[in-house]
Amino acid sequence: MWALVVLTVAVQAATAQIRDEYDFLKMPTLIEDTSGSRFTARLYENNFFKNNEYFGDFVKGYTLTGFHFQPELSYNHNRMLKVQAMWNVLKYHGYDNFSEYKPYLRIVFQPSGSFRVICGYLDGNVRHGLIEPIYDPERYYTNNVENGLQINLSRPRYDGELWLNWEKMILWGDPWQERLTVGHLSKFHVVDKEKFKSDIVGEFLVSHRGGQIDSSDGQVQSLENGALGMDFHWTGSGGVFRQLSLRAMAVQYHAIDETEDLPWNDGCATYMKAHLRLSNFGLTLGHWFGYKFLNFRGDPLYTGWAIDPHNNRKHRYIAFFGGYYSKRYFDDVFVLRTGTDAWYDLATGNLEYAYMICMAVNFIKAGRRKY
Repeated sequence: MWALVVLTVAVQAATAQIRDEYDFLKMPTLIEDTSGSRFTARLYENNFFKNNEYFGDFVKGYTLTGFHFQPELSYNHNRMLKVQAMWNVLKYHGYDNFSEYKPYLRIVFQPSGSFRVICGYLDGNVRHGLIEPIYDPERYYTNNVENGLQINLSRPRYDGELWLNWEKMILWGDPWQERLTVGHLSKFHVVDKEKFKSDIVGEFLVSHRGGQIDSSDGQVQSLENGALGMDFHWTGSGGVFRQLSLRAMAVQYHAIDETEDLPWNDGCATYMKAHLRLSNFGLTLGHWFGYKFLNFRGDPLYTGWAIDPHNNRKHRYIAFFGGYYSKRYFDDVFVLRTGTDAWYDLATGNLEYAYMICMAVNFIKAGRRKY
């Protein structure tokens, strides 16, 4: 009991810079092109190995190993307008077929330095910065590309993002339902100093399946996860200490359209996490308490919905911790990252863990012609 109290007090929040924890996953579009060139070519390739040793009631163990390959071409009309095309390839080792082998297009319109609209493939996935119980970072290896509409707003005291990911379209008479996800993240900067920042953070994710022109007999379903809390972030001035980030969030679940296959229609949780980075090494520590909590895009280790419905758990008490090493080489062309994570079920004593290694290369070639 005292160990739980000490852990809860020690991690009164979790990483405000969750994107930094997964910086090795960044796709080429995150790297700003400041050359002013009309044409830019980018090549991104990521080889990964991730082994999940899971033994509980909520997800079975499995291994993901393969590569993600993405070439991209950009036409930059000016600083306000870009047209980009990319081919996304996802291949798992030991699996004959490609899991993803498709082209995508998008238009990026940025009429001002604080406002941006994207139509087409999104700056999505882990780059949204949602907490793991709401958005599983492992989806980078399984559902990498999001398509739809994205709006970003950045002001001195506020950063916000709203997006629509259209996952499954229907035409008249199709035997399946349409599927889509709507998400939002807001950060209100309470304190914004050079070495210390504090934010009020709010986020939500809504998943919908339904439609009116399909021939499916499936039920209409809309599920929502949301979170509200505080971020604290300290940055080092050089040397070994790089950053310390803390986050505390109140999390909730709600079934907007109640369906028979759900064990609960409402739930809540608390999420606390600390992230410490020393040089190229990182450590995380956190605690999760969930009551009738369900998620639909988040890490299944945080849900109360078991594989066998007879093992559904109204209460989940989890302590989680992890460590990683991440370093960039050759002017950010090559990234090496390896790490491990563990989740300890405080109610049952069950320990689940995962470990991974990732090597990625990212080349950018800017044309000579300027706009």
